[in-house]
Amino acid sequence: MEWRMDKSKKWFTDSEFWTLNRSFIWTQKRVEMSQAAAGRAASLMGMKPGDSVLDLACGFGRHSLALSRMGYSVTGVDLNSDLVDEASGIACSEGLQATFLCGDMREYVSPDSFDHIIMLYNSFGYFSDPADDARVLANCFASLRHGGKLLLHLHPREGRGADGDSKYWFEDSEGVFYLNDYSENRERTWSSIRWIVLNGNSRREWEYGVRVYGEEEIKALMRSAGFTSLESYSSLKGDEYKSGSLSMYLTGTRI
Repeated sequence: MEWRMDKSKKWFTDSEFWTLNRSFIWTQKRVEMSQAAAGRAASLMGMKPGDSVLDLACGFGRHSLALSRMGYSVTGVDLNSDLVDEASGIACSEGLQATFLCGDMREYVSPDSFDHIIMLYNSFGYFSDPADDARVLANCFASLRHGGKLLLHLHPREGRGADGDSKYWFEDSEGVFYLNDYSENRERTWSSIRWIVLNGNSRREWEYGVRVYGEEEIKALMRSAGFTSLESYSSLKGDEYKSGSLSMYLTGTRI
C-alpha cells in the first residue's frame, strides 16, 4: 500500500508526520539521552532551582519533564495536541510542576514570564517566510524576564559539507526502513527533505523543509530581536563552536 502526505498541509501541523515517524524522529538512544541533555542545558544557561523555563516545540516533553524532575518550573508549548496531551499525562502521573499547552510559536507570547527559554533538537526555522522566524525570536524576547536567557539549537550551514546534499537509508529497531533524501537550494538558505518509509508492504512518503542559517546570520537575527551577550557552542557541554561543527547551540540574554 502506497501513501503520500497531504501537501495542502504544512508538514509541521500534520500530526501523522510526528506519530507515524516517531521512532525515526526520536530514536530510543535520543530519548535515553534526554535527562543528560536537559542537565547540560540547565548548566550551560546557569539555571537555579525554582527558575521558570519555557520549552518551545516541546514535543512529548522529553526535555521539559526532565527539567521538571530537576526542580524547575516548566511550561511546554507545542503545536501537536497529541504530544501535548502525552506530556501532560506523564507530568500528572508523576506529580511534576509542569504545564503543557497546545500553541503556535509564532503566536505564543507570555510577557515577562520566564527565566529561561529553550528550543532544542533543531526546532527553529520551520517556516517558509523568514519573517516568521523573526517573529518567534521577538516572542521569546518578550516572554523572558529581564536577565533571562534563550537557548537555541540549529544544524548550521557551516556543518553541512560542500553542497549540503545527502542521501542514506536507516533501519529502526522494529525493522522499518527510512530513506532520508536531503538537498539545499542554490543559495543554501533552505533545506528540502524527503522521507520514504518502508514497513513490510506499506510505503509512505513525506516531504518537509527547514531554513538553514549560518552563525553570523542567526546571531544578527537574534540581535534584531533585542538579544545581547550572544554565545555559540558546538555542544551542550559548552564546547567551542567552530566552522564545520554539526550542531550549533546559541544563547542570548534579555538585558
